[in-house]
Amino acid sequence: MDINQESPLYKALFKAAADGIIIINSRGIIESFSPSAEALFGYSEMEMLGRNVSILMSKKDAPRHDGYLNKYMESGKTAIIGKGREVTAMKKNGQMFQMHLSVGRADTGDSGTLFVGICHDLSDYQNVVNQLEHIDIRYRNVLASEGLYIVRITLDGTIILSNNTFSHQFLDGHIKGNIFLDSVAESSKKDAQLLFTLPGNGLANELKMSLMMRHDDTHKEVEWWFKQVKDGLGNHIQAVGIDISEKVVASNEAFLLKNFDPITQLPKLAYVQQLFSQYQSEKCTGNSANLCFMIFELIDFERIRVLNGEVVADKILGELARLLDERISFQHCTRLQASRFLLIFETHSTDTLENQILHKAEHIQQALQSMIGDISSDIRIGTGCFNATNGVFNDAVERALMAIEFSHQHSLFLSSYNDSIHQAATRKKGIQKMFLGVIESAKIDVYFQPKIDLKSRNIAGYEALMRWFTDEYDYISPQEIIDTAQELNLLFELDKCVIHKALSIIDANPDLFTATTPVSINISARNFGFKALIDGLIHDVEARGIDPRSIEVEVTEDALLTIGDKVQTNANALRKAGIKICLDDFGTGYSALSYLGKLPLDNLKIDRSFVIESENKSGRLMLEAIVSIAKSYHLTVTAEGIETVQQQDVLSSIGCEYAQGFYYSKALPAEELLAWIDAYSSK
Repeated sequence: MDINQESPLYKALFKAAADGIIIINSRGIIESFSPSAEALFGYSEMEMLGRNVSILMSKKDAPRHDGYLNKYMESGKTAIIGKGREVTAMKKNGQMFQMHLSVGRADTGDSGTLFVGICHDLSDYQNVVNQLEHIDIRYRNVLASEGLYIVRITLDGTIILSNNTFSHQFLDGHIKGNIFLDSVAESSKKDAQLLFTLPGNGLANELKMSLMMRHDDTHKEVEWWFKQVKDGLGNHIQAVGIDISEKVVASNEAFLLKNFDPITQLPKLAYVQQLFSQYQSEKCTGNSANLCFMIFELIDFERIRVLNGEVVADKILGELARLLDERISFQHCTRLQASRFLLIFETHSTDTLENQILHKAEHIQQALQSMIGDISSDIRIGTGCFNATNGVFNDAVERALMAIEFSHQHSLFLSSYNDSIHQAATRKKGIQKMFLGVIESAKIDVYFQPKIDLKSRNIAGYEALMRWFTDEYDYISPQEIIDTAQELNLLFELDKCVIHKALSIIDANPDLFTATTPVSINISARNFGFKALIDGLIHDVEARGIDPRSIEVEVTEDALLTIGDKVQTNANALRKAGIKICLDDFGTGYSALSYLGKLPLDNLKIDRSFVIESENKSGRLMLEAIVSIAKSYHLTVTAEGIETVQQQDVLSSIGCEYAQGFYYSKALPAEELLAWIDAYSSK
């Protein structure tokens, strides 16, 4: 089609086009510059006529433009004619911006060869893309255009003009005589037909509409902007579209990533809550059905993960989710974390709730057995009830979590939420919230339990034991303190706090704590390998001028399992500093006897559980064996947990040197020790 610049159609298109239109000749000289181009670049048409189009290009592209154009005119080969692409353009004020450029060739007889450039400002799209950059690299091209589709349509739907991008995609290259609806997929035809009923009622404002376009096997989601325009030939609809197929795909992917677990393909908890709210709203007002929120977890999952690797462990979880869907009836299912799942199911009155839970547990274990065998198919369960008429989703989840935590702490198969579990969970959370402040302000107290020489019955030393008293919960046991520190990953800070507090008290009482009555300070097995902690202890002892012989470090036999360079180095540093090392709770862990000779130990402490059995023949034989082992390694032996004179006499008779326990005294604050010493000495 020849371009007649004086024709009414040309003038109407040129003035009404929303995108900038620039016409250049074969030498790159601008011959037409539309009003939209004026607005886009900031130049008036009079400023641009007769100038080289390279003035609108970046400094990088401008010098090469004429060469490209000459080469095309000579060879006829190009990579841009008839195709859309994204380029960098320059406004009159020097501002650079991203623009979608579609270039077409027109042979006009006497006027020679002209090139028509349609310029679409992509600044808004580029801003959105830039905002998405930080979310995920996969979304960088969500809104990137594959090219603009530009179509002029009659009010009855006939295409009278279209650019090459649209024609090549949907019209087999034909320009005229096509029906727009023929390029619309069936799923979008109803919406597209609505478009052609609007001009009669007025389509003055631009209308935005997404349509699925098709040609043969090609389908693309296109976002269109339609606007009624008037030219010399009458009223038409101008349409500009941009391919958003990638945006739709990315949006679907984003929805899946946001709402579904990638390992199990189960909906995430937040999405389950949305679905659950819909479920509640759809229930009849009079229906007060109860539901059970059942949380279960695989007890041996961490072992499975370590032995088989992350990939296999994830596959097991995915297969378990599939089997749950096949074999168990539920309203919703989600993976909360690691191997912990939440099942929500409606209960019925024909059987007890416990039986219903056990029935589902049996199916879960069968599914696990079919995948990983009997050894690793154990689970633990916690449940909470929910009433559809007055329940709150988050509260029900929280109750089930409290129940499974109770199962975990007490090694139970099943726990159902009740008041005692609620009180225990509330106490635990309260303690956790207070704990960090207590560590930072050193409010953990240190008490001292006397150690007795079984041969002379004289005081032979003390063990420093932490104590914590609160207004809210009164006495917090040492085990609760240790559990809390482990859960909050503050065990290092706890050991550091207790060491500092104990040394402060020892420094303030040099007559109580001496080389003949040393104080044993406990250090957790995990922290015994930290050089900073051991170096800090040695430095603090030296800085205070404390006799190192008045200090002994106690570490549980778990430390023997991780003997490495760090543990060995720290043990040697303590020995070099003159501080003795005691192995605590011997016989309760998993250490091999051969490990005893690998650390420079001085004392071995027998756990209370063996002392309790001392009055039995088998218990006495076990104690004799432990003492014999200690002697073979030239270690002294201390027994803890002495509560009766009979226990004292048995231990003394088999060669145990030292003892401590309630038979002598509970742990006391330093200020009460002098009174106790006087009372003990007078016996």
